[in-house]
Amino acid sequence: MKLKFCGGVRTVTGSCYYLDTGSYKLLVECGAFQGKDDVERLNYEPFPFNPSEIDAVILTHAHYDHCGRLPVLVKQGFKGKIISTQPTRDLTKIILLDAARLQKEEYSRWESRSKAEKPKKESSEEGALFMEKRPLFLEEDVQPVIDLFDVYPYGSSVHLSKDVEFRLRDAGHILGSSIVELWIKTAEGRERKIVFSGDLGQPGIRIVRDPDLIREADYVVCESTYGNRLHKSKDETILEFLSILKQAQEQNGNVLIPAFAIGRSQEVLYEINLFVENKILENLPVYLDSPMAKEATNIYKQYPTFYDEDARRLLEKGDDPFQFPGLVFVNSAEESKRLISKQGIVIIAGSGMCTGGRIVHHIKNNIEKENTHMIFVGYQVDGTLGRRIVDRTPEVKIMGKQYSVRAQIHTLGGFSAHGDQRDLRYWLRSFGHTPKKIFMVHGDEEISIGFGTNIQSELKVEVDIPKLNEEVELK
Repeated sequence: MKLKFCGGVRTVTGSCYYLDTGSYKLLVECGAFQGKDDVERLNYEPFPFNPSEIDAVILTHAHYDHCGRLPVLVKQGFKGKIISTQPTRDLTKIILLDAARLQKEEYSRWESRSKAEKPKKESSEEGALFMEKRPLFLEEDVQPVIDLFDVYPYGSSVHLSKDVEFRLRDAGHILGSSIVELWIKTAEGRERKIVFSGDLGQPGIRIVRDPDLIREADYVVCESTYGNRLHKSKDETILEFLSILKQAQEQNGNVLIPAFAIGRSQEVLYEINLFVENKILENLPVYLDSPMAKEATNIYKQYPTFYDEDARRLLEKGDDPFQFPGLVFVNSAEESKRLISKQGIVIIAGSGMCTGGRIVHHIKNNIEKENTHMIFVGYQVDGTLGRRIVDRTPEVKIMGKQYSVRAQIHTLGGFSAHGDQRDLRYWLRSFGHTPKKIFMVHGDEEISIGFGTNIQSELKVEVDIPKLNEEVELK
């Protein structure tokens, strides 16, 4: 039985794990690489397996770094099942459609530049990169992907073949996110269990339930995004968030929140709704400037059975947790442009790492103002505009022009959809008997190595930090 790490190792993007049992071939995740140019180029490399031979893909959740290359997989011959929960299927569709539009727009902008501005493609690194950055897929490539989905609830064990059985468990990351349990019968007739953590959420975050604890496994593939840090408590985070909003009100400054359309946008709306409903924040206009986030919010509303108790209690009281006085949903680009003239407002927009979308325009128009507050509520991959701002780079390049960073920058890790070091350790300690081996994935290289070393010492278990396209034999 072979496990190959085709992405999501020593980095936080491109998750893709290939498992060959001898009689069945499957993928867990098929995500896109994001960040620096040399990382994004990996999206255009051939898969290290034959897509037409893959029997199934199990998708843990609908973030682009986990689902973004599914259309490429299908175009190259994959015809099997894509397995997930219902919310993951619905959210994946809007993620992929939005990505297709953004890629097309970005490439069209480059193609439309005059010859005087455009570097020679054959000799310019930038030109070569943009040739590689042709759209990975188009909007018409998305529906064939969605047609392959088979959806399952949490907790049901299902046979994919006579030798392969799976079960989805709640990962507490975003709506419908899953941990994957796999039972494999070997050629010798013995059963081995492999657990893929997916992205594990923080216990106690809003809307979704806490991650399920798994009691047994022979092998564990575990994420390590925040394996080197502890988040502030939820209460501290909420108080800091409220304080920033009130300070911006007093300064008549704008608040920019780059937020992932799925997960973080809904949690930010949820918190502001509580501030407004409890009358501790008044007369603050909030603009959700993301058609995709609006679509995602509507999907969230369709699946209240996936909520935690607090969110369900709000619904029972008749309070829509994603709607409050002062909230405006911005649809068209023209409406978005009109926000330029406004002051003293909150703008929530994507992309969450400021790599594209409407947030980039708002940053360009606000980042040099000292009364602007930028609030980062999610992980910023190395090489992205968001990461450069979070790292307090004095000047950043936006749309070809340099801007001084005069805005006040805030990072609220307590909003993160990922568990911190303590949460990851707690989840790994929950296994009733020690796994044979833990593979540490989905983290920057030094973080995965450091966290893996700590876990190996603490749990007395072998920990491996695999490299890209490394293949291991699961004995």
